[in-house]
Amino acid sequence: MIYGDGDYEYGRVWEYAAALTKYNPGSTAIVVVDNDENPPSLFQRMYVCLKACKRFFMDPNNNIYPVAWAVVEVENRESWTWFLSLLMEDLEKEDGAGLTIISDRQKGLLEAFNIVTPKAEIRFCVRHIWANFKQQFSGPVYKEAFWKACRATSIAEFNRELEGIKFLSTKAHAYLTSIPAKHWSRHAFSTTSKTNFLMNNMCESFNVVLKEARDKPIITLMEWIRRYVMKRHYEERVGVVGYEGRVMPLVTKYLQWADDECRLCSFVHSISGEYEVTHRGLKKLCIWKGVNALAKT
Repeated sequence: MIYGDGDYEYGRVWEYAAALTKYNPGSTAIVVVDNDENPPSLFQRMYVCLKACKRFFMDPNNNIYPVAWAVVEVENRESWTWFLSLLMEDLEKEDGAGLTIISDRQKGLLEAFNIVTPKAEIRFCVRHIWANFKQQFSGPVYKEAFWKACRATSIAEFNRELEGIKFLSTKAHAYLTSIPAKHWSRHAFSTTSKTNFLMNNMCESFNVVLKEARDKPIITLMEWIRRYVMKRHYEERVGVVGYEGRVMPLVTKYLQWADDECRLCSFVHSISGEYEVTHRGLKKLCIWKGVNALAKT
């Protein structure tokens, strides 16, 4: 009585999709039905990406930014491939070039990445890796070494932590080395990516929000998400109006941290564009490559 009749709403999904694209030109609304059996057709999937979401696909303050959402019959390779294909088309990101995608290695998702986004940088949520790892190798020593390996910014630091794990258990060492480091340790991340995230906490946060809508009929569900996204974007815009800084608050925080750390660093010029940098606080030494102007800054 409150949310409407489920059968009635499933019967109007075509009208809903048509309304979205009519009154919000440039949006994408796709409905897929199963026609393999005798009529009536059965609803299978629905995908929505509003024009404003794809047009302004960026958040300079690193907040959650919902771009597209879908309802599917089951999470598998086929449904993930379908969703990712539509998403890449809306974002105009052929083969996923320029994107960094973090996942929990959901069944079928890794195969979909290979098919649709072979040029994207793929990362695995380290919280999920640790959840599986600790089932066999638990304890504070393993935990400390594992997280240090994840956050390592140099291969020497990474190898040192893995050697410590190998000393404890060769099986634990083999388990971690079987997962390519480029998917879960910062030292191996591509320099083209502009994020150092290790976990998909943002996705988990959004999943918690969606719990309120999951049990509603299809159109009520879709409208709940649309209104939530619209409200969220409005609140973000209002928050920015009164902000007077030159860059966003989170970026300012990062820059202040970098400024404080730089004051503890000294460098010796090696060859053109290469420097030996020593951090007095951490007592670490590394080789830094870059243009002279950046090094001096």
